[in-house]
Amino acid sequence: MTKKPYCNAPWTGLAYEGTVGCKPCCEWKGPAFKGTYTDYIKSDYLKDFKEMVQQDKMNSGCIECMHDEIDNHVESARLRYQKHDRSKGLAVLDYRADNTCNMKCRMCGPSSSSLLEEEAGITIQRIDTSDVYDLDLSNCEEISILGGEPSIDLKVRKFMKYVAKTYPNIKCVVTTNGTNASDKWFDTLMEFCNGTGLQIILSIDATGDVQDFQRSGGEWSKIKKNILKYKTVSEMPESNCEVSIQCTATALNMTVLDTWWNELLQMNVKVILNPVHQPYDMSIDAIPDENKKQQIEFLKEWIKIVLKPPAKYWKEIKYGQPPSPIDPNIMIDKIASAKAAISIFENSTYSQVANNKFKKLQNHYDKLRDEDITKLDKRFEIIMNGR
Repeated sequence: MTKKPYCNAPWTGLAYEGTVGCKPCCEWKGPAFKGTYTDYIKSDYLKDFKEMVQQDKMNSGCIECMHDEIDNHVESARLRYQKHDRSKGLAVLDYRADNTCNMKCRMCGPSSSSLLEEEAGITIQRIDTSDVYDLDLSNCEEISILGGEPSIDLKVRKFMKYVAKTYPNIKCVVTTNGTNASDKWFDTLMEFCNGTGLQIILSIDATGDVQDFQRSGGEWSKIKKNILKYKTVSEMPESNCEVSIQCTATALNMTVLDTWWNELLQMNVKVILNPVHQPYDMSIDAIPDENKKQQIEFLKEWIKIVLKPPAKYWKEIKYGQPPSPIDPNIMIDKIASAKAAISIFENSTYSQVANNKFKKLQNHYDKLRDEDITKLDKRFEIIMNGR
């Protein structure tokens, strides 16, 4: 790196998680500080982290930002942190009160899902994060609320209401799996819609059976209706709210992308793809080159069709319904999503180690849940059984 420090996160960011502890940002893939924020700010961990980002090269724990900067389709967290003034202190807070969740996603872990914790038969040590209310947020610009699943965690709602009342100039970014669209939850969200702003990120990884398989516990037919409800909030007059879909790109959903891609993009909500880095068991590197080539060809053809007048060329769509007439900005977003997916495939390198880990993890969950990934699509028979 030519500019030091190469990241401002240790000065301007905080990721605070009730089952993990503290770290400068949620993108950091290295170890976290196992303690409260009160102890974190006085710790050698934070001191050493600040020294680390003075190095010439980015640490391997910064892999997510390194990948994003190579990908060129999304702005990395590191580059966003560089825009903040270190002298003003905390600018971005990522808060996850607990792991309370109603899903058992295959790329997730017990620290982020109470159901996975229960399924694994373990008990995770909790950290008392109540000192989050002691944080000086007067110069904070953005608070990200995650889980678990924040829409069903009452501690999260309490904190959100506190922020809306005490710091009305802070933008709120909420990541939810889209399973809950209750009036009480929406009442909480609406407290930010008319203020500095609300950004809703829907964690949805596919449609239909692929979505329900990767994100066990959800039901696509209900989630699809909820997407439209979230979208309606963003389209209300004078509503300062935006909605997007964050798709976790794994060896599971990306292997069969052509079966769900068109339906998800038909929602006309911006789709942002992020390749999974942990666990490596779900890495894109597990997908054989032949399969990646197939998906790249599908996406390139899909882009060509989207750029054509849909009424005239509807017969050329091989998967799902033809794209409906949309405004230019939405079309640009769709094409950007497709190009990002292509880039994810092209920037991955097949690894037999990753492939073996993927098969082991899927066999583990299939046995545990009485499921069978090979029934999801015949291409998994080749990956899992070599035929």
